[in-house]
Amino acid sequence: MPVKATRSEHLLTLKGNRWWFRQGVPKPVRKIIGGPQFILINLETSDVRDAKRLRDDIAAVSGIQFREIKEGRRVSFDIPMWSHTSNSEQPSNPLSAPARGALTRAAMGDAQDADELHLIVNAAEAEADKMKGAQRKAFEDAMSGRVEIEHHLEGHLKTAGLAPKTAAERRGIVMMLSRWCGEQGLMLDQMDRARAGRYVSAVLENKHPKTCAKHISFLRQYWIFMARRGHIKLPPGEAITSGWPWNDQVIESKGKRVERGAAKAVERPFTDDEVSALLNSPFPKNPAWEKVMMDVLMTSLLSGMRQAEIVTLWVEEVEENDGLLTFNLQQGKNPSAARKVPVHSSLVPMVRERMRGRAGQDMLFHELEGFGNPSDTYGKRFKRWREALGIRDEQGNNRRSLVNFHSARRWFTTKARHAGQPRETIADVIGHRPDKQDVTFGVYARGASEDQKRACVGAVELPRQSLMRQTH
Repeated sequence: MPVKATRSEHLLTLKGNRWWFRQGVPKPVRKIIGGPQFILINLETSDVRDAKRLRDDIAAVSGIQFREIKEGRRVSFDIPMWSHTSNSEQPSNPLSAPARGALTRAAMGDAQDADELHLIVNAAEAEADKMKGAQRKAFEDAMSGRVEIEHHLEGHLKTAGLAPKTAAERRGIVMMLSRWCGEQGLMLDQMDRARAGRYVSAVLENKHPKTCAKHISFLRQYWIFMARRGHIKLPPGEAITSGWPWNDQVIESKGKRVERGAAKAVERPFTDDEVSALLNSPFPKNPAWEKVMMDVLMTSLLSGMRQAEIVTLWVEEVEENDGLLTFNLQQGKNPSAARKVPVHSSLVPMVRERMRGRAGQDMLFHELEGFGNPSDTYGKRFKRWREALGIRDEQGNNRRSLVNFHSARRWFTTKARHAGQPRETIADVIGHRPDKQDVTFGVYARGASEDQKRACVGAVELPRQSLMRQTH
């Protein structure tokens, strides 16, 4: 809806990011000329100071014309209905034709009565008359809601609160669809279930099932956002949250008979031998990276923490109480990721060394400072290191190795379970959401105590051959 103007913004209305002049026509004047109820003019500026200056100029002209009409010396208005910005007063950031069309369409949707809508339509037609060729088509397409697939993408990503890497991945998903639609000559308002199905069949079904599902899942979220904002029209009966036309587009695989050796491969924990190989092998090519590679891996093996949680730790997030250290995680993948994780006794010397001379929001793993995405930087180096040691497990049609850095988190979880630790305590340590179906533990019970979590972490020990290296 238009923003209500303050007293200092009298006769001004903010629609989108542009100021409009809106003045009621006196009733005696309307009786004489039979004109509209309002004068409505797009001032084509987002600067309120410019808008006020233009408002004062227009109001002076309209006031004179109102008086002349009532006195019988004028029979019509002579006020341009679109822009009062002269060539020497063009705004510093004029809108593109598609953006102006989209703004006009938004103004049409915000029209408070038939007279205002009539003025907007007339103004839009006048604006279109000023344009030529491609500009006019782009303006009219945007005004009618005919825009490209990615037109509202940045607005969605801005509200989604995604990590930069995730946002870039999802931007790529939408742009892949946009390129296909461009080849087919399709705009956003032309995308329906049949065309979405054609895209799935032509492009996505050739990809790995998980990749296909990920693409469709995000496209559903994007369409839900646009439906909520009123950017697209849904068919009768379709709920805003359905994600039409992408809902139910994934082809479900039917259950099949499982033959010997055909069990589905899943990502797994490291074996003890793999852990020992990593902890006993120097990082290749760049010895300066060896310590941070080892320290981050050790932290995950002895805490179950995620890679991104570890490499972004601040010094102030290491707390000490009665000589015991705790990682106080403030952010993460989901609400359960914010938690306190006791520091394993084997990690204490390394953590204290890293804290020495640093404080506050200094990074605990300072070698990763200055990188835009520390987790991505570490992850790529770890992958090269792991593969150089021959630690990989690629089976069948899997897109990637069944072992990766996350296997350290799986290794910790497995060892804690083998040590007899309660699953609820393990879940609290590694930051998994409670099972809401388990009413006792998922709803009524509070999280594990500090002693329970410290016992869980302490129950996990590195393989013996790894400990030998650490002590020499």
